[in-house]
Amino acid sequence: MSPRVLVALAALVLAPSAVAQSDAELQALYTDFLTGQGVDSFVDSDGDVQFDRDGRSYYIGTNSGDPSFFNVVLFNVWPIESATERVTALNAVNEVSKELKVVKGYVTDDDNVWLACELFVEAPADFAPVFDRCLSTLETALDRFADAM
Repeated sequence: MSPRVLVALAALVLAPSAVAQSDAELQALYTDFLTGQGVDSFVDSDGDVQFDRDGRSYYIGTNSGDPSFFNVVLFNVWPIESATERVTALNAVNEVSKELKVVKGYVTDDDNVWLACELFVEAPADFAPVFDRCLSTLETALDRFADAM
């Protein structure tokens, strides 16, 4: 890990969990972590940290109002092209959300399917040990969703 990541992680671990982190601090934590993993990322116009992996687009949400909430989202995984397909997608994301731990699947207002891994962590830096498991769970969710479609 880079020295910047180690300093950020140490500061977050040593700080009381009740201390809020700014969006900028969370963005730095996530982008530094991804850089350490060899993954390019950027902060998007919403303030989230966006990255690609295996040809899929993800983002890590930043929420300074609740820094113990961590979510990584696999977005725009299935464009819905008809009312019938929308019903099928709603049923499919319901099944995926019901079957898999920490996964939430949903249909967006602009008729696309998104999958999210959402969890609470003691401190913001505590996402790191479970990050790969979150991505793996999202891949499983995508496979199950696609099979249901």
